[in-house]
Amino acid sequence: MSGRPTPAYVRIEKHLRELLATASAGDRLPGDRELSIRFEVSRMTARRAIDALVGEGRIYRISGSGTYVAEHPVHRRVTRLLSFSEHMQRQGRRASAVVLASSLRAGSRQENADLGQARSERVGVLRRLLKGDDVPIGIEDVLLPFACRSVMEADLATGSLYASLAAIGRDPARSKGTVSAESANGELARLLDVAVGAALIVQRQIVLDARDRPVQLVVTRYVGDRFVFDIDQERHVYVDPGDHDREPGYDVPALAERR
Repeated sequence: MSGRPTPAYVRIEKHLRELLATASAGDRLPGDRELSIRFEVSRMTARRAIDALVGEGRIYRISGSGTYVAEHPVHRRVTRLLSFSEHMQRQGRRASAVVLASSLRAGSRQENADLGQARSERVGVLRRLLKGDDVPIGIEDVLLPFACRSVMEADLATGSLYASLAAIGRDPARSKGTVSAESANGELARLLDVAVGAALIVQRQIVLDARDRPVQLVVTRYVGDRFVFDIDQERHVYVDPGDHDREPGYDVPALAERR
């Protein structure tokens, strides 16, 4: 029995993978128009092969420019509080940032409450474009308590914000927050060199010093295929020593209600 012919998009995808084997991050690859001509297929078929590799994070598109080989994504362990610069250093990359905004303004009642300061106090506003080896990785929006405003005068293009906080005696010690997802709007897409609607990982944090004083409220939007969170989890199982009938491994919820 004769086998079925290989679909055109599979052949194109194989061709692209062969190119990737010898390519470097940032190298330009043929786009859907070039591939459609070479393989004599529709641009939609060629685009299907490209989309498969974009979905894997192997390549990325820049609207109006072309298709390029992606960097290996930056990995961040959620169990350790490290600055962006420290993450880059651990992976052998050069960290840099473009300061997009830096100013003081009146804080809202909620902002000042979250920062542990008087409701009429001012806050420092900082926005940076974070880069690794000159590739945009994320956009960082920071609110600083008024007591930490002096760090805005530091070199935050090549220096670390955490190091600047440590220099004034407010060394970040721990954080709490959430991770979610959203799509890039026009402004974020332009700054991050991604398509409008591209997937972003959004990390919201309140960072505290060793005395549990807030030192920043920060929202960082990472490019989804350039940044990966590494998560280590361990399951803790509660066993009631007086309950012999319960099967091993049964997890008891709402322990606070057991009185």
